[in-house]
Order: sequence, then structure tokens, then C-alpha cells
Amino acid sequence: MTSEQIILQLQQEYARRREANLHLFEEHQEEACQKCPGLRELISARHAAVMQGVRASILAPRKNPAATSGYPSRMAELNAQIVQTLEQGGYSKDFLQPVYTCAICRDEGYIYDPSRRMCDCMKQEYHRRLLLESGIAGDNCTFDKFDETLFSDEPDEKGRSQRKSAIIIRDVCMAYADSFPQTATRDLLLMGKSGLGKTFMLQSIAHRVAQRGHLPTYTSAYRLFETARKAYMENDSDIMAQFMNAELLLIDDLGTEPLMNNVTVTQLFNLLNERQMAGRHTVISTNLAMSELQERYTERISSRFLDATGCRRLVFIGADIRRNLKRKAADV
Repeated sequence: MTSEQIILQLQQEYARRREANLHLFEEHQEEACQKCPGLRELISARHAAVMQGVRASILAPRKNPAATSGYPSRMAELNAQIVQTLEQGGYSKDFLQPVYTCAICRDEGYIYDPSRRMCDCMKQEYHRRLLLESGIAGDNCTFDKFDETLFSDEPDEKGRSQRKSAIIIRDVCMAYADSFPQTATRDLLLMGKSGLGKTFMLQSIAHRVAQRGHLPTYTSAYRLFETARKAYMENDSDIMAQFMNAELLLIDDLGTEPLMNNVTVTQLFNLLNERQMAGRHTVISTNLAMSELQERYTERISSRFLDATGCRRLVFIGADIRRNLKRKAADV
């Protein structure tokens, strides 16, 4: 499902919500009118006054500016009588207020102030569905959850601090997500041993890009190549369309998938080549060093990662942080 299809789906759901809430309001009104003598007549009188006021505001002011002068007091009187009648019947004064799931946008999904923008209620659901569509559930991996204290601040033998390096990588990834699709480089390659935060950064990018209204597609390398194998065996390239055409494709743990002769390398090359030719963005994480990438996937694939004009490499350093993460979780 595309982002446009998700929005259309939400608009249809909001329309059904408005219809359901209107039906509930009409049920409230009918119930109150049956139990409160005179209420139906007061509601009809208020409706007639509203219509008369609308007509007077449109037609009369040019000829008689005082034509609508009594409208506010008349409406206030009718509203007071309706409230009094409701309370005498045992109802709250707000019982006949319109029913809205979201009172801010009145279940339209959009706010006009003055330009049209998506209400927070729809925006939140839109982002959630974008992430579900991309293969990510939950919000544990976001830039807001980045904890620099998990990384050692001690310099290594080269004088590098794991914490400082992680912060730099976080900032680069955040800038990439915040500027998408007008990024400094089209692709990112996140490299380093297991347990250094590559998957966290990958999913944080996906979350931020989804928040900005774009549709990321997140997949493990294993799932990607299982799909590629199926496409190869069935001779059906359409099976790979979700990855070929993704606005932003995020591939996690490249190098952990089974290596199939003449399938894995060929399919990866075709995927990267087609996406690069189309100007589509790809972010990949891997535990492999560049020499290992070259040995496993050949020069013509690794050379694409070495092209600094199209791909930025981010190298994670230091020790596995998962023990620190478990210790912090236990302290909470």
C-alpha cells in the first residue's frame, strides 16, 4: 500500500466515523425529545432562527444593517430554554452537543487555520500505518530514544571515543532523515560488528522519514533474499517490486543471508543498480568489513558502496552495548 492509498483509506474511515457520530447525535436528540416535553419545538425554533439569521446576513445588511441585530439575543434565549428543558428531564446541559471523536478537527481529519493541514489525530494514525506498512512496529527505536551513555567515553588505541563516534553517526542519520529525499548522498551504508546500534539507527531513520509523510520499506537481508529467491524460481520480477520501487529501502544485516550461487549476488546487483538508476534511496546495515563485502558480493557491488558521491559509509566502533542496555533496563 502506498502513502497515498493510506491517506485515502484514512479519509474513508473518517467519513464513516462522522456518519456514525452523526447517527449517535440523532439518537441522543430523539431520546431527549421523547422524554422532555417541548424540547422538539425548541430545537425546531432554534433551527428556524439559524436559517433566518443566515438569510438575513446574506441578503439584508446592504438594505438594512440592523436586520440581524436581534439574532444573538434570540439564539441565547433559545439555547437557555433548551438547556433548562434538558436539565428538567434529567439530562446534562451538554447532552445535545455534536458528537465528535476528535473535537479539534470535528472528525474531518484536517484543520484549516487558514491553510489545510492534517490534524494530529489523523497524523498520528497515518505515521503508525506508514511504519506498519514498512515492517516496523512500536517506537522503541527512534532518535528521541538515543542514549549516548550506553557508549563508552574512553578513547581507544587510536584515540577515538565510541560515544563521540555514535553521536556523530546519530547526527548524520538524523540529518539524512530530516532532509529526505533531498539528502546529501542518496544512500547510506552502516558498518560495524553486532551490538553497536546499527539496527537502532536504521529504524530511527524509518521512523523520522515516516513522521515526515514518506513511506519507508524496512526489511531484513534474509527476508529480502527469500523474496528474491522466490522471484528467481518463479521467473516473476513483479515479486521484487515492493523493494525495487520503495521510496526508501532499508536493508538490515546484509551478509547474514544464505548465499545462493548466481542468485544472491545477481539479485542484489540488479536491485541496487535499478534503484540507483531511478534515483531511489537505500540504507543498508552490515556486520561485514569492506573487504568482506567485496569478497562476498564481488567488486561491481562493493564499488557502489565506495562511491562517495552516491553513498556515505558510517562505521560503528567500540564494544557491544547490549550488556549496558540490559543493565539500564534492569535499573528502571
